[in-house]
Parts: sequence; structure tokens; C-alpha cells
Amino acid sequence: MKVLLSEPQRIDIPFVMGHSFACKTNDSGRKNREFCKKKRMKKFITTPIYYVNDVPHIGHAYCTLAADTLARYWRQKLGRENVFFLTGTDENSQKTVDAAAAAGEEVMPYLDAMAARWKETWEEIGIDFDDFIRTTEARHHKTVHEVLTTIHGKGDIYKGKYEGLYCTGCEAFLKASEVDEHGHCPHHKKAPNVVEEDNYFFRLSKYQDQLLELFEKNPKLLEPEKRRNEVLSFIKSGLEDISISRENAEFGIPLPWDKSHKIYVWFDALINYRSGCPSEEFWGNTLHLLGKDITRFHCVIWPAMLMSAGISTPAEEYAHGFFTVDGEKMGKSLGNVISPLDLAMKYGNDGVRLGLLSSFEFGNDGDFSQEQFHDLYNKKLAGGIGNLFNRVTVLIHKFLEGKSPTESTAFDAKTLQHFGERLEAKKIREAIETMFHVMDDANELLNSTEPWKLAKTDLPAAEKVFAELIPKLATIAKMSETLLPEAAPKMWKMIGEGKKVGEAAILFQRAE
Repeated sequence: MKVLLSEPQRIDIPFVMGHSFACKTNDSGRKNREFCKKKRMKKFITTPIYYVNDVPHIGHAYCTLAADTLARYWRQKLGRENVFFLTGTDENSQKTVDAAAAAGEEVMPYLDAMAARWKETWEEIGIDFDDFIRTTEARHHKTVHEVLTTIHGKGDIYKGKYEGLYCTGCEAFLKASEVDEHGHCPHHKKAPNVVEEDNYFFRLSKYQDQLLELFEKNPKLLEPEKRRNEVLSFIKSGLEDISISRENAEFGIPLPWDKSHKIYVWFDALINYRSGCPSEEFWGNTLHLLGKDITRFHCVIWPAMLMSAGISTPAEEYAHGFFTVDGEKMGKSLGNVISPLDLAMKYGNDGVRLGLLSSFEFGNDGDFSQEQFHDLYNKKLAGGIGNLFNRVTVLIHKFLEGKSPTESTAFDAKTLQHFGERLEAKKIREAIETMFHVMDDANELLNSTEPWKLAKTDLPAAEKVFAELIPKLATIAKMSETLLPEAAPKMWKMIGEGKKVGEAAILFQRAE
């Protein structure tokens, strides 16, 4: 496949050819492409690691599918070997101890079974991760001890007494100002525990000015902007030192210098990104995806920890919003918790991906409507893209005996560049809309020219219409390698290679 250009010129269409740097399309193109390959950067993409006290639901799938979609785009741009996508499970918490007890199981057998279930769920819905980290693994414990030992050796950890509130649901210490008028955690609607114990503390307050400077110099350190402003406001209000150990915790990683203390779950969990990162080359271009509720941990505590340990901070962190389901907050008591596996059984993995990621723009809050999801699948996938590919290939076989109407498949370079720009800005819904716009253009061309009628009176004119349609299908297929990865190979097979198009096929079964 190639992009057709009117004359040799500099282009920067990272998505089209898989090259990340502007390359000349002239006689020296081959040498220039080799230079571009050598200059490709590395990209490290992560999701938050998930508590295993329950099974995955569509809220977890939303973030993981977004990360997977961005990883697929960057692999297109940089090459598979230059992109590393990490996800995993957070297991060293009181939540898991309580969940195991409720299930009547020992902690480690429970964790092994639940972690396997999470990993299998992601694989079954088409998540193509490069590594799955568990915080009970030896490699993670080793990295945690290395990082904590460095921070401790720098004098940034000291022993003191903690007196205050602790919410087990959040696995977080709360200030008195953070509980509601009833004295409850605002997220879990329960009174936090009153804790008084000897703890070790991290000198977070020491890094307040450095954090402000870091945000000033790195606009992409946290996006969207509204999340960045929230975190900046929190930092400017004054940072306090934080407790990083629990003296009476039942489960967790012991402090390397005091085995009687377990490391506070969040301090341990954040280090998973170092435990799972394949090399410093990847670490230099890290993109953390996370929920908006954990920005303080990821964008205040985490960079301060890294500064103390002498490790570079992430290049980008992006916080997505939350969604309700049919206008209500998702919860077991309401009976509206949705399994991504259940959706995939009915709509397929591509349907789940498009349905969730197009519900509202990534980064915003929004609502997931099952009725709208169903309609989108039938109208945009089964009755839209699927029907378009089927119609075009059937007509070419009928009137041209399957002969391709064009010798060369040309992508719409401008559209693909816009598509890539949307994904690099994490505007996933806008990228999806870009693909649907191409579909609409192709259907409009079909309906306005009616080549099935035109072919009966002017076959060459009909052939020209088909020659215009094939590049539109190719553009959709190229975008689908990121957005519809299971359907994309079928699309390319239908478009065909060389002088023949492939046989028509059903890309998406209509859902009843």
C-alpha cells in the first residue's frame, strides 16, 4: 500500500507508513527511511493496576481499551518493538484480605485465581498487552525495596506517629476536611477508621516547590487541563508529609529496614510502573492513563517519590472521567454492573471497543447508554461499515467480474494525518468520528452515483466510481487496524491485492 502524492515533498504522516519522522518521497527515499527507523523513539503506555477484590467491569475495560487503542496506534507509528504496553493487578491491600476472607479462601490462592481471571478477561476482549504485572511478584518486591532503600538513604523517610482517618475502601488516609458532613468518606459513604499507630513518613512537603516547577515546565505532565488545575491547586494549598507504612497490616511488602511494618499499598503500587518497565529507553517516554480519582497519588506523590529516588518523572499522565450507566452510578446494589465479557458475547470485541470509547470523549465524564450502544453497533458497524464493504465488493464482482478498478490503493493521507493527530491528543472519540466520516462520504458517493444502475448504461463511468470507493475503504481499513483490530484483516481481504478484490463477507453480525 502507498500514499499517492502529486509531487515529491516532505510529509509527516506517521500513521500511514509506520514512520514516525518526516521522510522525503524522492530518489533518496530508501536511505532516508532507514535513517527514520533508527531515530524512532520508544513509548511506554500503562493503565492503573486494578484491585482484585472483584471481577472486571466496563469501567475497568474503558481505561484498558483506551490504553490498548493508543498502543496499537503507536505500534503503527513506531513499530511493535518500540512500544510497550503494561497493565496488571494491585494485590497488597486490605481489600484483598477482606475479599479472600469473604470468599472463605486463603489470600494467595484467592489472589492467584483472581489475577488469572483479570488477565484472561483482557485477553478475551482483545487487549494486546506486552506485560501483566502483579504486585505480589518477586520482581516487584525487588524493585520496591530498591526504590524505598534509595529514598530512605536520602533521608526522605522518617519514623513518626500517625493519628487520623483511614478509609479501607480508598486505601487512603483522609484529612478531616475531606470527609462529608456525616463524617463519611465521600466515595464510599462510610465512616473511615480512626487510626493511631507508629508509621514511617515520606517527606512529601520537601518537594512542593519542585513539583510546581515540574508542572510549569511540562504542560503534558497531566491532561486534560482541568485535572492539571485541580492538582496544581492541591499542591499550592500546601503539602504535608505522608504515612508510607502500616504497623498492623495483615498483608503487604515489609519495609526493607523494618520488617514489622508493611509498605502502604499506594506507595508500593505506584512502583509497579518501574517493576514492569523493560528499559530506561522506554521509561524516558512514559504515558500513564488513570482515573480522575487517583490523580493526587499519580501526579503528586508519584513524581515526588521519583525525584527523591533520582528517577526521571513520566512524560505524560492522562486522567479520564467516570461514567454512569443509563443515568445512574454503577453499583452492585443497583444491579447495573456490566461485564465486558457479556457485551463481547453479543457485540464482539470490536463492538465493545467502539461502543465504550465512543460513548463520550476520553477525559470527560459521561453516560453509557445500553440502548445507544446497541443502536451505534447496528447503525455504524453492522449497517454502516460492514454494509459498505459488502456492497462495494458485491458490486465489483457483479459488474467487473471481481477485477480491481484501480491498480494502486491510495490512502486519504490528509484524513489519516488528522486521525493520528486526534489519537496523539488522546481524543479517541474524535478519531472514531473521523473513521465514520469516511464511511459517510463513501455511502454518499454510492447513493448519489448509483453505480449498480450506471454500470448497465456506462460501465467505464461506474468503474471510475468504484475506483474512488476503494481508497475510501482502504482508509477505513487502515484506521481499523487501531479501532477495529479484529475486523481490519477481513477488510483488507475484501479490498484484495493486485488485480482482484476479495469475496464479500459479513464483518459485523446485526445484533437483535
